[in-house]
Amino acid sequence: MITHNQQLPTHIVLRLSDQILSYACNTPRVTMGAQPDRKQLSVRLAIRTIAELERESQQLGVSRSEYIRQIIDDRHRADALEQRLTVREDRIDELEQQLARRSQVEEKIENLPAQIQQQRSYQERRQRAWDQASVLQRMKWRVTGIPQEIIEAQKRE
Repeated sequence: MITHNQQLPTHIVLRLSDQILSYACNTPRVTMGAQPDRKQLSVRLAIRTIAELERESQQLGVSRSEYIRQIIDDRHRADALEQRLTVREDRIDELEQQLARRSQVEEKIENLPAQIQQQRSYQERRQRAWDQASVLQRMKWRVTGIPQEIIEAQKRE
């Protein structure tokens, strides 16, 4: 903790909005409406940066100093938002993978009636060949099975 007689370092370097700012720390001054929990800092910024800060603060309807305080206060908020974004992007990837798997299942379900119909028609052709065969032929097929070409011939009929 800094006591009243101790001096703060002359220069503190902070990174703010991708620009390196050089702060010259002064001892606290008593000004009109002074706030005991705040200290005054002198900051040297590029003229263009000052103009941008002025324009942005006017758009928000706050003073330039208040706008800069908000930026400094919110500097860690970007990290938290980035972390939340990463978590949500991971969740989106997971959901996209689930959707792809479900689409594959839906495709299989859509193809199932055609497969069942093909199987049924194969069984029907096989049964028709069996019904048309002689008793001797059936006995032979019990041992060897119905030849595929006979079943396929039933398809053409």
